[in-house]
Amino acid sequence: MGERSQASEKFLVWLGNPFFSNSLAAQGLRVLNAPYSPGRIYTPESILELTGGAMPDALLAADESVPPYLLGMEDLPCLTLFYSVDAHIHSWQPIYARGFDLCLVSLKEYLPRFAGSGHDASPLRARPGTPPEPAPLRTKAGRVFHFPPYAQDTARPPEPAPERGLDMVFVGTLDPVLAPQRCSFIAELKEKFPSLHIARGAFADLYARAKLILNECSRGELNFRVFEGMGMGGCLLTPDIGPSLTELFTPGKELFTYPPYAVGPLTALAERLLADAPVREKTAAAGLAAVDAGHRATHRAKALADILGELFSSGRAAELVAARLRNAPLIRKNFLRPLYLHHAEAIDVDFLRARYLEAAKKR
Repeated sequence: MGERSQASEKFLVWLGNPFFSNSLAAQGLRVLNAPYSPGRIYTPESILELTGGAMPDALLAADESVPPYLLGMEDLPCLTLFYSVDAHIHSWQPIYARGFDLCLVSLKEYLPRFAGSGHDASPLRARPGTPPEPAPLRTKAGRVFHFPPYAQDTARPPEPAPERGLDMVFVGTLDPVLAPQRCSFIAELKEKFPSLHIARGAFADLYARAKLILNECSRGELNFRVFEGMGMGGCLLTPDIGPSLTELFTPGKELFTYPPYAVGPLTALAERLLADAPVREKTAAAGLAAVDAGHRATHRAKALADILGELFSSGRAAELVAARLRNAPLIRKNFLRPLYLHHAEAIDVDFLRARYLEAAKKR
């Protein structure tokens, strides 16, 4: 991955879902992971308790797909980052992100919403003639960065490779309340394609034994299963969700797409690929190569380390923190207070309701 960035030796506290944080040590960052647990609220005071009194150089709050679990971040005297993954189901995230210095956004189509809440956006761009990977990020031009999903470094085809004896595998949650369209789609597909293997939870072993890997995007989002399927060396079939997918991968070369929820075309595509092992295997190999070239946890860690390195070496990090601290009362009044009042009204946990009300009253 080249030389370490100038973020080397900086101390980062990473709250919540660890995502690619375990790959940051190789970039020279010192990382303290602090997990989320239901009902837990982090504050500047609890951050210092975690670190033994040492203020980190930077703090990142990672998306847990729950209401805000970090309060008071607008007063932290260190660089702060919010990492959004589930913006498609949490419309409040762009407002909450206004309390941070930087935003990392997984879903490209939601970048304008985050930029519109007071930040500029620096989307990922692929350089012609090279594997798709983050282009140099100009941190002075924007504070919102596109961090697409990825595959973990260790989620790779096993050696020796097992026999791919499963025709097609779908791994995902089937909840008729949360995803009724997905449930009906998979049920109809199972009738037309009886050899479809359906599971939930751990995917690695099943993906390694599948001839075809089926993905479904419940809200048209580019999800992690795209990268995980190709990263396991499988031939991926995923809905055609437009530029957020096709700007990173080439359908027909690295994966195959089907019209969302179209059982007939999907069944025909799967049957054609099952009968054509050379095409299936060539596509799977190209997909794996594309993920290895630019879409593993290591690549996202390098991109973050580069951003931090540029900010700290240029002095821009200190400028961002100072500006946020000066504007903290306005950030609370215009963005955070209405958001906290909303959550205090919507949530049915007395302890959390009290914490949000307390945060909303802060001047």
